[in-house]
Amino acid sequence: MPTEKIYHLSGHKLLVVFRDQLIQIKHPHYLKEFLSSDIKNRSEVLVNYIKQDYFLLFAKELNVSNKSLIIEIWAHVFASYFARAMKKLIKLKLIERVANFIIKRSDIIDCGESNLDSNRKLWDVLANFKGIILFFLPKRIKQS
Repeated sequence: MPTEKIYHLSGHKLLVVFRDQLIQIKHPHYLKEFLSSDIKNRSEVLVNYIKQDYFLLFAKELNVSNKSLIIEIWAHVFASYFARAMKKLIKLKLIERVANFIIKRSDIIDCGESNLDSNRKLWDVLANFKGIILFFLPKRIKQS
């Protein structure tokens, strides 16, 4: 049975759904607003809360590293952000279709253990480059 929790962080309400071996972050536009400044620290705070609450709910650790979870969250937030920007900049049907596909896929944030999340290995590999990825991310995300 899923459990929902609303985190009140820096004036933002973030809804997280907990399931065995999986967490889901709902309403990614609120997450984008939350991460629009101080992304490094805010990401770490959110992931620490999620992992602590997961442990309290299931009496076991979520078998996903903090870095991997952060990278997956960033990928969803920024894929959607860049797709929306491209859609506004380039008015071509093909770009619009691709952007809409990316937005639809990235707006569903399911972060699970490797036996449930087919992309976990990718996020685990990218987690090794967290510092480099952070360097290239926009310092602030414009609100749309």
